Amino acid sequence: MKRKMKHLVSENIAYREDGKIQSLDVYAPLRVNLFIVIIVIFMMAFGTVMLFSASMPKAYTSQGNSLYYVIRQGRFLILGFVAAAVITFVPIKKFDKWPFFVAMYIMAVAMAVLTRIMGSVINGSRRWILIGGFSFQPSEFIKVAIVFFIAGYRSFIQRMRKKGRLKVNKQSSQAILDAILDITLPGALVLFCLLIVVLQPHMSCFLILSAISLVCFLCCGISISSWIRGGALLLVISLLAGGIVYLSMPLKEKKKLEQNFAHVVTRLNIFATMNAEEEEEKKADDDETYQSEQSIIAIGSGGMTGVGFGNSRQKYMYLPEAHNDYVYSIICEELGFVGGLVVMLLFWLFAIAGFIVSWQADSLFTRVLTAGYTTLLTLQAFLNIGVAIGAIPPTGITLPFFSFGGTANFFFMIAVGMILSVSKTGRKRKTIKLVV
Repeated sequence: MKRKMKHLVSENIAYREDGKIQSLDVYAPLRVNLFIVIIVIFMMAFGTVMLFSASMPKAYTSQGNSLYYVIRQGRFLILGFVAAAVITFVPIKKFDKWPFFVAMYIMAVAMAVLTRIMGSVINGSRRWILIGGFSFQPSEFIKVAIVFFIAGYRSFIQRMRKKGRLKVNKQSSQAILDAILDITLPGALVLFCLLIVVLQPHMSCFLILSAISLVCFLCCGISISSWIRGGALLLVISLLAGGIVYLSMPLKEKKKLEQNFAHVVTRLNIFATMNAEEEEEKKADDDETYQSEQSIIAIGSGGMTGVGFGNSRQKYMYLPEAHNDYVYSIICEELGFVGGLVVMLLFWLFAIAGFIVSWQADSLFTRVLTAGYTTLLTLQAFLNIGVAIGAIPPTGITLPFFSFGGTANFFFMIAVGMILSVSKTGRKRKTIKLVV
Protein backbone atom coordinates (compact mmCIF):
# COMPACT_ATOMS: atom_id res chain seq x y z
CA MET A 1 0.00 0.00 0.00
CA LYS A 2 2.84 2.38 0.89
CA ARG A 3 4.53 1.71 -2.47
CA LYS A 4 1.32 2.64 -4.31
CA MET A 5 0.92 5.83 -2.23
CA LYS A 6 4.52 6.77 -3.02
CA HIS A 7 3.61 7.02 -6.70
CA LEU A 8 0.49 9.09 -5.93
CA VAL A 9 1.62 11.58 -3.27
CA SER A 10 4.51 14.02 -3.59
CA GLU A 11 6.70 15.11 -0.66
CA ASN A 12 4.78 18.37 -0.15
CA ILE A 13 2.57 17.58 2.87
CA ALA A 14 1.33 20.21 5.33
CA TYR A 15 0.35 19.20 8.88
CA ARG A 16 -1.94 20.77 11.48
CA GLU A 17 -0.89 21.56 15.02
CA ASP A 18 -2.42 18.31 16.23
CA GLY A 19 -0.25 16.33 13.80
CA LYS A 20 -2.96 15.51 11.30
CA ILE A 21 -2.54 16.18 7.58
CA GLN A 22 -3.95 19.54 6.51
CA SER A 23 -3.10 19.41 2.79
CA LEU A 24 -0.99 17.38 0.42
CA ASP A 25 0.09 17.49 -3.20
CA VAL A 26 -1.09 14.53 -5.26
CA TYR A 27 0.47 13.60 -8.59
CA ALA A 28 -1.80 13.99 -11.60
CA PRO A 29 -2.82 10.61 -13.09
CA LEU A 30 -0.74 9.05 -15.86
CA ARG A 31 -2.42 9.63 -19.20
CA VAL A 32 -1.59 9.01 -22.83
CA ASN A 33 -1.39 12.05 -25.10
CA LEU A 34 -4.80 11.72 -26.75
CA PHE A 35 -4.03 14.51 -29.22
CA ILE A 36 -1.27 12.40 -30.82
CA VAL A 37 -3.52 9.33 -30.78
CA ILE A 38 -6.30 11.19 -32.61
CA ILE A 39 -3.91 12.65 -35.21
CA VAL A 40 -2.29 9.28 -35.94
CA ILE A 41 -5.63 7.44 -36.19
CA PHE A 42 -6.96 10.15 -38.50
CA MET A 43 -3.85 9.93 -40.70
CA MET A 44 -4.14 6.15 -40.85
CA ALA A 45 -7.80 6.35 -41.91
CA PHE A 46 -7.27 9.24 -44.33
CA GLY A 47 -4.17 7.58 -45.74
CA THR A 48 -5.93 4.25 -46.29
CA VAL A 49 -8.79 5.95 -48.16
CA MET A 50 -6.39 7.89 -50.40
CA LEU A 51 -4.24 4.81 -50.96
CA PHE A 52 -7.32 2.97 -52.21
CA SER A 53 -8.08 5.76 -54.67
CA ALA A 54 -4.47 6.06 -55.86
CA SER A 55 -3.79 2.30 -56.14
CA MET A 56 -7.10 1.05 -57.54
CA PRO A 57 -6.14 1.07 -61.28
CA LYS A 58 -2.72 -0.52 -60.73
CA ALA A 59 -4.07 -3.08 -58.27
CA TYR A 60 -6.85 -4.15 -60.65
CA THR A 61 -4.50 -4.27 -63.66
CA SER A 62 -1.61 -6.12 -62.03
CA GLN A 63 -3.36 -8.18 -59.35
CA GLY A 64 -6.96 -8.45 -60.54
CA ASN A 65 -8.18 -7.01 -57.24
CA SER A 66 -8.67 -3.27 -56.80
CA LEU A 67 -8.32 -3.67 -53.01
CA TYR A 68 -5.01 -5.56 -53.18
CA TYR A 69 -2.74 -2.78 -51.89
CA VAL A 70 -5.27 -1.55 -49.33
CA ILE A 71 -5.67 -5.03 -47.83
CA ARG A 72 -1.90 -5.53 -47.57
CA GLN A 73 -1.45 -2.07 -46.10
CA GLY A 74 -4.27 -2.66 -43.64
CA ARG A 75 -2.67 -5.81 -42.27
CA PHE A 76 0.57 -4.03 -41.42
CA LEU A 77 -1.24 -1.02 -40.00
CA ILE A 78 -3.28 -3.27 -37.71
CA LEU A 79 -0.14 -5.12 -36.60
CA GLY A 80 1.61 -1.81 -36.05
CA PHE A 81 -1.36 -0.41 -34.13
CA VAL A 82 -1.42 -3.43 -31.81
CA ALA A 83 2.35 -3.21 -31.29
CA ALA A 84 2.08 0.52 -30.57
CA ALA A 85 -0.73 -0.08 -28.08
CA VAL A 86 1.34 -2.68 -26.23
CA ILE A 87 4.41 -0.42 -26.13
CA THR A 88 2.30 2.52 -24.93
CA PHE A 89 1.30 0.71 -21.75
CA VAL A 90 4.81 -0.51 -20.96
CA PRO A 91 6.62 1.97 -18.66
CA ILE A 92 9.25 3.65 -20.83
CA LYS A 93 11.90 3.16 -18.12
CA LYS A 94 11.75 -0.57 -18.84
CA PHE A 95 13.44 0.11 -22.20
CA ASP A 96 16.23 2.21 -20.66
CA LYS A 97 18.63 -0.71 -20.16
CA TRP A 98 22.02 -1.19 -21.80
CA PRO A 99 21.24 -4.64 -23.30
CA PHE A 100 18.37 -3.09 -25.28
CA PHE A 101 20.37 -0.36 -27.03
CA VAL A 102 23.30 -2.72 -27.66
CA ALA A 103 20.95 -5.30 -29.20
CA MET A 104 19.23 -2.65 -31.33
CA TYR A 105 22.57 -1.44 -32.72
CA ILE A 106 23.81 -4.96 -33.47
CA MET A 107 20.54 -5.79 -35.26
CA ALA A 108 20.70 -2.54 -37.24
CA VAL A 109 24.24 -3.28 -38.47
CA ALA A 110 23.33 -6.91 -39.18
CA MET A 111 20.29 -5.81 -41.23
CA ALA A 112 22.40 -3.32 -43.19
CA VAL A 113 25.09 -5.93 -43.92
CA LEU A 114 22.48 -8.54 -44.86
CA THR A 115 20.88 -6.10 -47.31
CA ARG A 116 24.28 -5.29 -48.80
CA ILE A 117 25.11 -8.97 -49.30
CA MET A 118 21.83 -10.57 -50.36
CA GLY A 119 19.45 -7.68 -50.96
CA SER A 120 17.44 -7.44 -54.18
CA VAL A 121 18.16 -4.55 -56.55
CA ILE A 122 15.06 -2.55 -57.48
CA ASN A 123 15.28 0.77 -59.38
CA GLY A 124 19.07 0.80 -59.07
CA SER A 125 19.15 0.39 -55.28
CA ARG A 126 19.77 -2.66 -53.12
CA ARG A 127 17.17 -2.02 -50.41
CA TRP A 128 14.91 -5.07 -50.16
CA ILE A 129 15.24 -8.58 -48.83
CA LEU A 130 12.85 -11.04 -50.44
CA ILE A 131 11.69 -14.01 -48.37
CA GLY A 132 9.30 -16.12 -50.40
CA GLY A 133 6.62 -13.74 -51.61
CA PHE A 134 7.29 -11.26 -48.81
CA SER A 135 9.54 -8.21 -49.29
CA PHE A 136 11.16 -6.58 -46.29
CA GLN A 137 12.98 -3.22 -46.25
CA PRO A 138 15.54 -3.34 -43.39
CA SER A 139 16.31 0.39 -43.66
CA GLU A 140 12.96 1.16 -41.98
CA PHE A 141 14.02 -0.83 -38.94
CA ILE A 142 17.45 0.81 -38.97
CA LYS A 143 15.88 4.28 -38.71
CA VAL A 144 14.02 3.27 -35.55
CA ALA A 145 17.01 1.36 -34.14
CA ILE A 146 19.56 4.17 -34.53
CA VAL A 147 17.38 6.64 -32.59
CA PHE A 148 16.91 4.06 -29.82
CA PHE A 149 20.66 3.34 -29.76
CA ILE A 150 21.65 7.01 -29.35
CA ALA A 151 19.04 7.59 -26.63
CA GLY A 152 20.04 4.43 -24.74
CA TYR A 153 23.77 5.05 -25.09
CA ARG A 154 23.57 8.63 -23.83
CA SER A 155 21.39 7.57 -20.91
CA PHE A 156 23.87 4.82 -20.00
CA ILE A 157 26.81 7.25 -20.06
CA GLN A 158 24.86 9.68 -17.87
CA ARG A 159 24.14 6.94 -15.30
CA MET A 160 27.78 5.89 -15.21
CA ARG A 161 28.87 9.48 -14.55
CA LYS A 162 26.33 9.87 -11.75
CA LYS A 163 27.82 6.78 -10.12
CA GLY A 164 31.23 8.44 -10.19
CA ARG A 165 32.68 6.29 -12.95
CA LEU A 166 34.33 7.28 -16.25
CA LYS A 167 36.63 9.68 -14.39
CA VAL A 168 40.38 10.31 -14.59
CA ASN A 169 42.63 12.43 -12.41
CA LYS A 170 43.89 15.04 -14.91
CA GLN A 171 41.42 17.66 -16.08
CA SER A 172 42.83 17.73 -19.63
CA SER A 173 42.59 13.94 -19.88
CA GLN A 174 39.04 14.09 -18.51
CA ALA A 175 38.05 16.56 -21.24
CA ILE A 176 39.45 14.26 -23.93
CA LEU A 177 37.73 11.19 -22.42
CA ASP A 178 34.42 13.07 -22.26
CA ALA A 179 34.77 14.14 -25.89
CA ILE A 180 35.43 10.55 -26.97
CA LEU A 181 32.49 9.17 -24.99
CA ASP A 182 30.11 11.99 -25.96
CA ILE A 183 30.86 12.36 -29.68
CA THR A 184 33.67 10.26 -31.13
CA LEU A 185 32.62 6.77 -30.03
CA PRO A 186 28.86 7.00 -30.64
CA GLY A 187 29.46 9.06 -33.78
CA ALA A 188 31.83 6.42 -35.18
CA LEU A 189 29.33 3.65 -34.45
CA VAL A 190 26.50 5.56 -36.15
CA LEU A 191 28.70 6.45 -39.14
CA PHE A 192 29.72 2.82 -39.55
CA CYS A 193 26.07 1.80 -39.87
CA LEU A 194 25.37 4.74 -42.19
CA LEU A 195 28.32 3.77 -44.38
CA ILE A 196 26.87 0.31 -44.98
CA VAL A 197 23.50 1.90 -45.82
CA VAL A 198 24.96 4.38 -48.31
CA LEU A 199 26.91 1.58 -50.04
CA GLN A 200 23.68 -0.32 -50.84
CA PRO A 201 23.21 2.47 -52.14
CA HIS A 202 20.33 3.99 -50.19
CA MET A 203 21.05 7.72 -50.26
CA SER A 204 17.64 8.87 -48.99
CA CYS A 205 17.90 6.62 -45.93
CA PHE A 206 21.45 7.88 -45.35
CA LEU A 207 20.28 11.51 -45.41
CA ILE A 208 17.35 10.83 -43.06
CA LEU A 209 19.54 8.86 -40.65
CA SER A 210 22.15 11.64 -40.68
CA ALA A 211 19.51 14.28 -39.91
CA ILE A 212 17.77 12.42 -37.10
CA SER A 213 21.12 11.37 -35.58
CA LEU A 214 22.18 15.03 -35.49
CA VAL A 215 18.88 16.00 -33.83
CA CYS A 216 19.36 13.27 -31.22
CA PHE A 217 22.90 14.41 -30.42
CA LEU A 218 21.74 18.04 -30.17
CA CYS A 219 19.11 16.99 -27.59
CA CYS A 220 21.72 15.30 -25.41
CA GLY A 221 23.03 18.47 -23.78
CA ILE A 222 26.63 17.77 -24.80
CA SER A 223 29.13 20.52 -23.95
CA ILE A 224 30.65 22.70 -26.65
CA SER A 225 34.16 21.50 -25.77
CA SER A 226 33.11 17.87 -26.34
CA TRP A 227 31.54 18.82 -29.68
CA ILE A 228 34.76 20.49 -30.82
CA ARG A 229 37.25 17.91 -29.55
CA GLY A 230 35.13 14.85 -30.27
CA GLY A 231 33.96 16.15 -33.65
CA ALA A 232 37.50 16.96 -34.76
CA LEU A 233 38.75 13.53 -33.69
CA LEU A 234 35.82 11.82 -35.43
CA LEU A 235 36.49 13.79 -38.63
CA VAL A 236 40.18 12.85 -38.63
CA ILE A 237 39.42 9.16 -38.01
CA SER A 238 36.73 9.12 -40.74
CA LEU A 239 38.97 10.78 -43.33
CA LEU A 240 41.94 8.53 -42.56
CA ALA A 241 39.86 5.34 -42.56
CA GLY A 242 37.97 6.34 -45.72
CA GLY A 243 41.13 7.37 -47.53
CA ILE A 244 42.99 4.19 -46.64
CA VAL A 245 40.09 1.96 -47.70
CA TYR A 246 39.56 3.81 -51.00
CA LEU A 247 43.27 3.89 -51.93
CA SER A 248 43.68 0.20 -51.14
CA MET A 249 40.73 -0.80 -53.34
CA PRO A 250 41.50 -2.35 -56.75
CA LEU A 251 40.63 -0.21 -59.79
CA LYS A 252 37.81 -2.58 -60.69
CA GLU A 253 36.21 -2.12 -57.27
CA LYS A 254 36.56 1.66 -57.51
CA LYS A 255 34.70 1.71 -60.82
CA LYS A 256 32.05 -0.57 -59.40
CA LEU A 257 31.64 1.78 -56.45
CA GLU A 258 31.26 4.79 -58.76
CA GLN A 259 28.69 2.95 -60.89
CA ASN A 260 26.83 2.12 -57.70
CA PHE A 261 25.86 5.79 -57.37
CA ALA A 262 24.89 6.35 -61.01
CA HIS A 263 21.20 6.61 -60.09
CA VAL A 264 22.02 9.38 -57.60
CA VAL A 265 23.60 11.45 -60.39
CA THR A 266 20.58 10.75 -62.60
CA ARG A 267 18.18 12.05 -59.95
CA LEU A 268 20.24 15.20 -59.48
CA ASN A 269 20.17 15.71 -63.25
CA ILE A 270 16.38 15.30 -63.23
CA PHE A 271 16.06 18.01 -60.58
CA ALA A 272 18.42 20.31 -62.48
CA THR A 273 16.51 19.76 -65.73
CA MET A 274 13.13 20.40 -64.11
CA ASN A 275 14.39 23.74 -62.83
CA ALA A 276 16.44 24.72 -65.89
CA GLU A 277 15.49 27.90 -67.75
CA GLU A 278 17.79 27.39 -70.75
CA GLU A 279 17.80 24.36 -73.04
CA GLU A 280 21.56 23.84 -72.65
CA GLU A 281 21.14 23.57 -68.86
CA LYS A 282 19.00 20.44 -69.19
CA LYS A 283 20.98 17.29 -68.33
CA ALA A 284 18.22 14.64 -68.33
CA ASP A 285 16.10 13.36 -71.20
CA ASP A 286 12.30 13.17 -71.38
CA ASP A 287 12.16 9.58 -70.15
CA GLU A 288 14.13 10.46 -67.00
CA THR A 289 12.01 13.52 -66.17
CA TYR A 290 8.69 11.86 -67.04
CA GLN A 291 7.76 10.89 -63.49
CA SER A 292 8.53 14.31 -62.01
CA GLU A 293 6.64 16.05 -64.82
CA GLN A 294 3.56 13.87 -64.32
CA SER A 295 3.66 14.62 -60.60
CA ILE A 296 3.61 18.37 -61.26
CA ILE A 297 0.77 17.90 -63.80
CA ALA A 298 -1.26 15.97 -61.22
CA ILE A 299 -0.80 18.65 -58.56
CA GLY A 300 -1.54 21.45 -61.02
CA SER A 301 -4.66 19.71 -62.28
CA GLY A 302 -6.15 19.71 -58.79
CA GLY A 303 -6.40 23.47 -58.49
CA MET A 304 -7.86 24.74 -55.23
CA THR A 305 -10.42 22.02 -54.42
CA GLY A 306 -9.43 19.15 -56.75
CA VAL A 307 -11.15 17.15 -59.44
CA GLY A 308 -13.03 15.11 -56.85
CA PHE A 309 -12.26 11.99 -54.84
CA GLY A 310 -11.61 9.02 -57.14
CA ASN A 311 -11.52 11.17 -60.27
CA SER A 312 -7.76 11.40 -60.72
CA ARG A 313 -6.57 10.84 -64.29
CA GLN A 314 -2.86 10.60 -63.54
CA LYS A 315 -3.27 7.42 -61.50
CA TYR A 316 -4.34 5.55 -64.66
CA MET A 317 -0.73 4.59 -65.44
CA TYR A 318 0.32 8.13 -66.34
CA LEU A 319 2.10 8.70 -63.01
CA PRO A 320 4.33 5.77 -62.00
CA GLU A 321 4.33 4.90 -58.28
CA ALA A 322 1.08 6.82 -57.77
CA HIS A 323 0.26 4.58 -54.80
CA ASN A 324 3.72 4.86 -53.28
CA ASP A 325 6.23 7.71 -53.60
CA TYR A 326 3.77 10.03 -55.36
CA VAL A 327 0.55 9.44 -53.44
CA TYR A 328 0.68 13.09 -52.32
CA SER A 329 0.38 14.16 -55.97
CA ILE A 330 -2.84 12.15 -56.31
CA ILE A 331 -4.16 13.69 -53.08
CA CYS A 332 -3.54 17.16 -54.50
CA GLU A 333 -5.13 16.21 -57.83
CA GLU A 334 -8.30 14.81 -56.26
CA LEU A 335 -8.63 17.10 -53.24
CA GLY A 336 -6.74 20.12 -54.53
CA PHE A 337 -4.63 22.62 -52.64
CA VAL A 338 -6.97 22.24 -49.66
CA GLY A 339 -6.36 18.48 -49.42
CA GLY A 340 -2.61 18.88 -49.76
CA LEU A 341 -2.62 21.58 -47.08
CA VAL A 342 -4.59 19.34 -44.71
CA VAL A 343 -1.94 16.60 -45.05
CA MET A 344 0.83 19.09 -44.29
CA LEU A 345 -1.12 20.50 -41.35
CA LEU A 346 -1.56 17.01 -39.87
CA PHE A 347 2.18 16.41 -39.86
CA TRP A 348 2.85 19.89 -38.45
CA LEU A 349 0.42 19.20 -35.60
CA PHE A 350 2.05 15.82 -35.00
CA ALA A 351 5.48 17.50 -34.89
CA ILE A 352 4.33 20.15 -32.41
CA ALA A 353 2.69 17.57 -30.15
CA GLY A 354 5.71 15.26 -30.32
CA PHE A 355 8.21 17.99 -29.48
CA ILE A 356 6.02 19.16 -26.59
CA VAL A 357 6.20 15.63 -25.17
CA SER A 358 9.98 15.73 -25.66
CA TRP A 359 10.18 19.10 -23.89
CA GLN A 360 8.24 17.70 -20.91
CA ALA A 361 10.31 14.49 -20.74
CA ASP A 362 11.67 13.61 -17.31
CA SER A 363 14.93 12.01 -18.43
CA LEU A 364 17.62 12.21 -21.08
CA PHE A 365 16.51 8.87 -22.55
CA THR A 366 12.88 9.92 -23.00
CA ARG A 367 13.80 13.36 -24.36
CA VAL A 368 16.15 12.02 -27.04
CA LEU A 369 13.84 9.13 -27.94
CA THR A 370 10.81 11.37 -28.47
CA ALA A 371 12.68 14.08 -30.35
CA GLY A 372 14.28 11.50 -32.63
CA TYR A 373 11.07 9.68 -33.53
CA THR A 374 9.11 12.90 -34.00
CA THR A 375 11.82 14.15 -36.35
CA LEU A 376 11.86 10.84 -38.23
CA LEU A 377 8.17 10.89 -39.11
CA THR A 378 7.85 14.59 -39.88
CA LEU A 379 11.12 14.87 -41.81
CA GLN A 380 10.26 11.87 -43.97
CA ALA A 381 6.79 13.30 -44.64
CA PHE A 382 8.04 16.71 -45.76
CA LEU A 383 10.84 15.22 -47.85
CA ASN A 384 8.23 13.14 -49.68
CA ILE A 385 6.08 16.24 -50.22
CA GLY A 386 9.15 18.15 -51.39
CA VAL A 387 9.81 15.51 -54.05
CA ALA A 388 6.19 15.52 -55.21
CA ILE A 389 6.11 19.29 -55.73
CA GLY A 390 9.57 19.34 -57.32
CA ALA A 391 11.29 21.26 -54.51
CA ILE A 392 13.99 18.59 -54.03
CA PRO A 393 15.43 15.80 -56.23
CA PRO A 394 13.55 12.46 -56.42
CA THR A 395 14.60 10.31 -53.47
CA GLY A 396 12.25 7.33 -53.21
CA ILE A 397 10.96 8.41 -49.78
CA THR A 398 7.45 7.32 -48.80
CA LEU A 399 4.77 9.42 -47.07
CA PRO A 400 4.11 7.94 -43.60
CA PHE A 401 0.62 6.38 -43.20
CA PHE A 402 -0.34 7.36 -46.79
CA SER A 403 2.13 5.62 -49.14
CA PHE A 404 1.97 1.88 -49.69
CA GLY A 405 4.68 0.18 -47.66
CA GLY A 406 4.01 -2.43 -45.02
CA THR A 407 7.46 -2.46 -43.42
CA ALA A 408 7.71 1.31 -43.25
CA ASN A 409 4.27 1.86 -41.74
CA PHE A 410 4.74 -0.92 -39.19
CA PHE A 411 7.92 0.67 -37.86
CA PHE A 412 6.35 4.13 -37.99
CA MET A 413 3.72 2.77 -35.60
CA ILE A 414 6.47 1.39 -33.36
CA ALA A 415 7.94 4.91 -33.22
CA VAL A 416 4.50 6.33 -32.39
CA GLY A 417 4.12 3.73 -29.62
CA MET A 418 7.41 4.88 -28.09
CA ILE A 419 6.29 8.52 -28.17
CA LEU A 420 2.97 7.61 -26.53
CA SER A 421 4.77 5.56 -23.88
CA VAL A 422 6.87 8.61 -23.02
CA SER A 423 3.74 10.77 -22.90
CA LYS A 424 2.21 8.35 -20.38
CA THR A 425 5.10 7.35 -18.12
CA GLY A 426 8.10 9.44 -19.13
CA ARG A 427 6.94 13.02 -18.56
CA LYS A 428 7.31 15.30 -15.55
CA ARG A 429 4.11 14.84 -13.58
CA LYS A 430 2.03 17.79 -12.45
CA THR A 431 0.76 17.94 -8.86
CA ILE A 432 -2.68 18.78 -7.53
CA LYS A 433 -3.11 20.25 -4.02
CA LEU A 434 -5.74 18.49 -1.93
CA VAL A 435 -7.02 20.06 1.28
CA VAL A 436 -8.19 17.56 3.89
